[in-house]
Amino acid sequence: MDISEIWNNLGYIAAPLAALLLFRLARRMPRKWLRISARTGAMALFLIAGLALLIDGYWLLGRTVRRPAIVSPDGRHIAVARWTGVLFDENYVAEAHVSIRSRFSPIAKEVFTDQVIARLLSDLPNDPEVRWLDWHRLLISSKKDGEIADCPPKPNLLDGIEVFCQK
Repeated sequence: MDISEIWNNLGYIAAPLAALLLFRLARRMPRKWLRISARTGAMALFLIAGLALLIDGYWLLGRTVRRPAIVSPDGRHIAVARWTGVLFDENYVAEAHVSIRSRFSPIAKEVFTDQVIARLLSDLPNDPEVRWLDWHRLLISSKKDGEIADCPPKPNLLDGIEVFCQK
C-alpha cells in the first residue's frame, strides 16, 4: 500500500479514535449513570468502527492489485498504479488507477482511470503499462504499437509532469 492510499480509509480510523477519546473523557463525568452510558456508547462505537475497518480491509485485500511504486528518473516524483475490481462472468473486471505524487508528499493526484478486463488476476499489473520516459513525462500504454497522445486532461497536475497515453 502506498502512503497516498491512507487518506481513502481515514474515516475508518477517525471513528475508533473518537470513541477512545469519548471513553477517556467520560471518566470525568460527575453522574454515574451518565458516565456508564457514555462509556458503553464509546465501546459500542469502537467495536462497530473496528468491525467496519476489518470488513473494508478484507474487501480491499481480495479486490485490489498493486504494482510497486515507479520512481521518476530524477527521483522527485512517484507514479502509483493500482487496480480494483471484482470477478464477473469468468473475467476479472477492474478499474485501473494511476496517480502521481511528489516523493515526500503523502497526497497523490490521480491522472488516469480506465476499465480493464482480464482473464486472470495476474494479467492486471501489465495492463496498462506505466513507465517514465524522462523526469517530467509519464507514458501509460495499453498497446505497444498504438498512437501516443495526451491523456484526457485532469485538473491540478503536479509541477510540469506531462502524461501521455498510448492506445
